[in-house]
Amino acid sequence: MSPIGITLLMLAGFGGFAWLAWRKLALVAALQPEPRWRRPGERLRAVLVNGLLQQRMIAREPKAGVMHAVIFLGFMTLLARKLQLIAIGYHEPFVYPGLAGGLFAAAKDAVELAVLAALAYALHRRYVLRPRRLEPNREALLVLSLITVIMLTDLAYDGFRFALFADTVPGIAHERDFAFAGRALSGWFAGASPAALQAGYQAAYWLQLATVFAFLVILPTGEHFHIATALPALYLHRGGPANQVPTVDLEALMADDADPATLKVGARTARDLTWKDGFDAFTCTECGRCKDACPTFLTGKPLALKWVHDAVKHHLLEQRATLLAPPPGAAAEDPLPSLVGGVISEDALWACTTCGYCEAACPIELEHLPKFFRLRQHRVLMEGEFPHEFKPVFEAWESQGNPWGLPAQTRADWARDLDVPRWSDAAQAADFDVLFYVGSAASFDPRGQKIARAFVAVMRAAGVRFAILGEAEGSTGECARRAGNEMLFQTLAGTLTATLDGLGVTRIVTCDPHAFNTLANEYPAFGGRWQVEHHSQAIARWLREGRLAPAPLLERVLFHDPCYLGRHNEEYAAPRAVLRALAKDAPLEAELHGAKAMCCGAGGGRMWLEESIGTRINVLRTEQALARSPRVIATACPYCALMIDDGLKSLDRAGEVVAKDIAELVAEALAAPTRSTNP
Repeated sequence: MSPIGITLLMLAGFGGFAWLAWRKLALVAALQPEPRWRRPGERLRAVLVNGLLQQRMIAREPKAGVMHAVIFLGFMTLLARKLQLIAIGYHEPFVYPGLAGGLFAAAKDAVELAVLAALAYALHRRYVLRPRRLEPNREALLVLSLITVIMLTDLAYDGFRFALFADTVPGIAHERDFAFAGRALSGWFAGASPAALQAGYQAAYWLQLATVFAFLVILPTGEHFHIATALPALYLHRGGPANQVPTVDLEALMADDADPATLKVGARTARDLTWKDGFDAFTCTECGRCKDACPTFLTGKPLALKWVHDAVKHHLLEQRATLLAPPPGAAAEDPLPSLVGGVISEDALWACTTCGYCEAACPIELEHLPKFFRLRQHRVLMEGEFPHEFKPVFEAWESQGNPWGLPAQTRADWARDLDVPRWSDAAQAADFDVLFYVGSAASFDPRGQKIARAFVAVMRAAGVRFAILGEAEGSTGECARRAGNEMLFQTLAGTLTATLDGLGVTRIVTCDPHAFNTLANEYPAFGGRWQVEHHSQAIARWLREGRLAPAPLLERVLFHDPCYLGRHNEEYAAPRAVLRALAKDAPLEAELHGAKAMCCGAGGGRMWLEESIGTRINVLRTEQALARSPRVIATACPYCALMIDDGLKSLDRAGEVVAKDIAELVAEALAAPTRSTNP
């Protein structure tokens, strides 16, 4: 071996890696600051569970997950082997001593054989099975080939080394006794001439280390940079509620002395991205897991998280000189081009339903929604550019306090004949157990009104003392916020918070997962702190307490998970517990269900936008449900009920399959215990 050779190889490898890595990380450092250090315990847990143990990867796709975990853990384990090989470059007889060294030799062989098996499966999967989410990728083939070469040359190196030295060097003989694969290879090589053994020994050593350091150098140039950045990305993940929307300082925006040239609202150019946005773009593994239940990807729209990260990554590299130059003065125009329209198309920006699947599926918890929220905020608040369908919706919110544009004083007309009490005075707080927050969908849309009426019947059957706000109820503004109109949202939030606090409300129940998420997770930032419960949670609790005893009449009922109840608030059990109490047989599940459920298409403001590209999301989601031949598709969201209803009509199945909210199903079972609710 050659100390000079190994030294030069290390200098070239580590130097090349450092230089190429810094070319990317310097761009990350040039972006906007964002603190990511709080909750260190939670962050370390993410590194352990989803990084080292690969839990999210394995749980969502077991075969591919185990394959990747074996390669990753093998890669980490064999770092100790590479250190041994470097030491051998300086002192040829070096081995790890004693029993620990022997056990390491055995474990190394087992790991290398497992990695070779995983590599074979990876190649078979990519080039034979070819799942839709995997796109053609030369780098993947190159990396898989390099890892294969590293594994094979290491096994061969042991075979040649044992054949040459095991009989004369005690330490190497001890290692051979444990290294079962290397020992077997040494037996095959034993008949070769000393010159041939020496040539094979030298070739295996230097080819392996040259491949290792070449691999190290190319890491920062492509997607496999995640080998170095994935664990830091996990540690620096956002945490907290999954659907956080970056807030806007409206006071600064509306101040008399505000200078439009210096105001930063949302994001327009790459310079407005946070450092985490850039870090995520360079860390994306391009595994495509974000596509598996992405409603836009599955319906042929130009949006997938992988594509966004890829576009941002290339844009940052293209604009390197501008980003690293001193920023322009406050009054100077930013020379960087707008992200929307070039890097991210308008169609991609507004296609997102904010369902959160891509973030939930990403094995290293890369982020998508905050960036899109900021881009939408800038387009709406600073440029006045947004889909034309939003204009009448925003105006309706401003004038009537609801996106339907119906008179605010008719908000409680759905309950005109139900004698529902009003919560009109703080002194009445002691008279009621809970405020039923109806929301705009259940107040103004005929389909949603049926759900509200059914839930009133359920609450009365459970003996709940409840009231509604009636005409005093305002919209949460959730949809406006996700459509980028933060100013409208904060106005609505301020009004509703003042109303609820002024009336002494402490507990709220709602049928709308969007309202549930916003009231529980976002209103605390605006002073609203109440105990908020979704109606599926309340009904499940009343069933456990024996306050409801519906007859189990349903057959072949399938549940569609609302994104804002399931993924964004991790509530999957309550609605299913309700359905089990109503069904004669086991409730059905769509192929995409639970954490992997596909969106109905209404979220993120899409409720108000036309779909002109690809398949309609609600139609595809309905087809997925119909594949299990249900008689009832159960929902737990007024928007989902509306979208699934429309899907059934579009597919000419409305006469044989019904879509009903769980409140409707419970109310029917309570009112007519001997009559089946199936069509």
